[in-house]
Amino acid sequence: MKNEKKKVNVRNLTLYGLFIALVYVATRFINIPGPTPGGLFHLGNVMFFTVAIVFGKKAGAISGGIGMALFDITSPYAVWAPFTFIIRFAMGYIIGVMACREIVIYEKDSKFKKKFKKIQPIVNNSIGIVLATIIMIVGYYITEIILYGNIYAPLQSVYGNFMQCVVGTILGLPLASSLKAGFKSKKIVLDI
Repeated sequence: MKNEKKKVNVRNLTLYGLFIALVYVATRFINIPGPTPGGLFHLGNVMFFTVAIVFGKKAGAISGGIGMALFDITSPYAVWAPFTFIIRFAMGYIIGVMACREIVIYEKDSKFKKKFKKIQPIVNNSIGIVLATIIMIVGYYITEIILYGNIYAPLQSVYGNFMQCVVGTILGLPLASSLKAGFKSKKIVLDI
């Protein structure tokens, strides 16, 4: 049994730093305070979802967890930072896993296989984002219970959290699809 150390790849570290910065900047500087509790409406989710879909679970988890937690640390929401890190890390991981997953169809009909292969990324990304939305809503609900000691007040923020994911999905899915198609046409390898 060899003791193998994984070589640190400067390219990957640079990309992770870039992704974290994109998520942070989009959250910090492109936001609108929501009319209900549940944080801000921001474009951080767009960047975060896009990174997770295009570059996978590790990049999604790192960029979402660190980028969003950095926002909390540098804003009036600092107490939320550890919770945000855990919640967003889990969301990025799930979206990335689903985006890179290939569903095997045991069907003799090759037309069905071809049709499904075309829509499979949409199905995978949608399932990933739905699961991530559930993680976000439940995670922040539990966080508010921990921070405020009330099980009813956090219900007010469910709508705001849901809408953040909706906006992230509406803007992030087309962006991710375009980037993936562009990388594929230029034969750029996305191995981070």
